[in-house]
Amino acid sequence: MELNLHANATTTPKTRAYIQRSKKSVAQLAAELGVSETTIYRWRGRTTVGDRSHRPNNLTTSLSAVEERAVCELRTSLQLPLDDIVEVMQRCINAKLSRSAIHRCLQRNGISRLAKPDKPKPGIFETASIGFIHIDVKYLPALQRRTSYAFVAIDRATRYVFVEIHSRRDGATATGFLKRFLADFPHEVHTILTDNGAEFTDRFAVDKKNKPVRKPSGDHPFDQLCKQRGIQHRLTKPYHPQTNGLVERFNRRIAEAIGREQKRGSARRTFIDHADRDAFIAKFVHDYNRTRLKCLGYLAPMQALANHTGPNTFAGTTAVSMARRVRQTRMASSPPHPTQSRHLPSPRPFHWLLRPILLRRAQFTGGE
Repeated sequence: MELNLHANATTTPKTRAYIQRSKKSVAQLAAELGVSETTIYRWRGRTTVGDRSHRPNNLTTSLSAVEERAVCELRTSLQLPLDDIVEVMQRCINAKLSRSAIHRCLQRNGISRLAKPDKPKPGIFETASIGFIHIDVKYLPALQRRTSYAFVAIDRATRYVFVEIHSRRDGATATGFLKRFLADFPHEVHTILTDNGAEFTDRFAVDKKNKPVRKPSGDHPFDQLCKQRGIQHRLTKPYHPQTNGLVERFNRRIAEAIGREQKRGSARRTFIDHADRDAFIAKFVHDYNRTRLKCLGYLAPMQALANHTGPNTFAGTTAVSMARRVRQTRMASSPPHPTQSRHLPSPRPFHWLLRPILLRRAQFTGGE
């Protein structure tokens, strides 16, 4: 229990309790504790050991009961801030009310701070089998007066990322990107989720005859390729980019990495030319695919992709060849640990991490 003890109090709660329990006389207790007899009489006449409130029984406020009720109603019902309440009260009820008086009124009633609205909890992506792909286009900063676009595809199950950079953002470019991704990805893709951009769908096209309103016609080259490969093409709800949040978050990672890059040259540019920028993004994606992620149980996306490799429909170039090497190694030797892939270097034993600490300790303890 928290007690508000006066700064100049001559007794403590423990001393006061002792006074209330003691059978000694008032004079004896006063001499023993070094306090006045008035103090002994005071605490013997009370049943508690805490200081009484020094607040007056009748508060003299500049607000009447009606005015105070109006202030509280403006706060609780309309959620008005302090300055707005002051303006309303001075214009409509009492022009002599001060801002400090209204603020004290809010404090007395425990409503001096507006309650923050409850934020909706972020949604969680439902689990999906490997082959559920999120695709999006990211605008890259203009360089040498030319705009570029990063086409990004990420698998929901393994977080494997595939990125290409193009100067155009149209249906033909998106379709070509999808073809190359399908050739690279070592699994059969069953679902693709994109936004409603014109490079992915004609859902909101207005210049096509006999097209259903606010529905794709199926004639878009991206839809045609999905139909040929037996892939379900899903679209996000308009103006809801969070539906495709997995790839949106990776796009933000790219932007953050570019922002952290040191500016160079007299013009203080992050990149010299397009080739320099494209090489930076390619290395970033390469490193990301080989970084252990908590959401994958501290496996790297390339590890997760290799550990799940099964029948492949399309001939790949990078991930497929890597998966083949893993399968050949498994056939030649004992199977690897499920959390360790052979295409990544094995981590050092844990005692290597402690070695600098042990060496430093030996210096201070004389080598013991």
